[in-house]
Amino acid sequence: MYLKAINKFVFIIFAACLFFSMQSTVVFSAEETAAEEQKELKFTEKMAAILFQEAADAFVYKREGRNDPFIPFVQERVVATVVPVEELTGMRKYEPGQLSVVAIVSSPGDTFAMVQDSNNQGYIIREGILLGRTGVVEAIVPNKVIVKNYTYNLAGDKIYKTVEMVLKQEGEK
Repeated sequence: MYLKAINKFVFIIFAACLFFSMQSTVVFSAEETAAEEQKELKFTEKMAAILFQEAADAFVYKREGRNDPFIPFVQERVVATVVPVEELTGMRKYEPGQLSVVAIVSSPGDTFAMVQDSNNQGYIIREGILLGRTGVVEAIVPNKVIVKNYTYNLAGDKIYKTVEMVLKQEGEK
């Protein structure tokens, strides 16, 4: 019986100690939290003051009159070549497609052809004469005039193209 009474007494004392220690912990933690909040508030106020204050000697980069530091020192210079526009005269005014062959005259020492433009103006052409911007009369044969034109491809190579101007027979259109 004494044992039950002693157990109850120890249990009550233990419960009381536990209860009082928990209250002091709660009070201590509440005080600690308030102190931490105050410290945190002071820290944030200090940081805000540092961040938002304007220093009297703040550095400002003035770009006027200075070079851009990110542009390379050495630059490629592209030199534009001005190609003068060539004034075309004589038969160079006409491309082979603008002319029609009217007659071909052949003799032992000389061969020439008579051509006509759209205004019925007549011209005489011989082998080697320049025709259009890039054409040369290469050959005059009995029924046609062969003109060799050249152009350049993307690689810069010269490409030749032959154009045949056929003499129309009587009655052909």
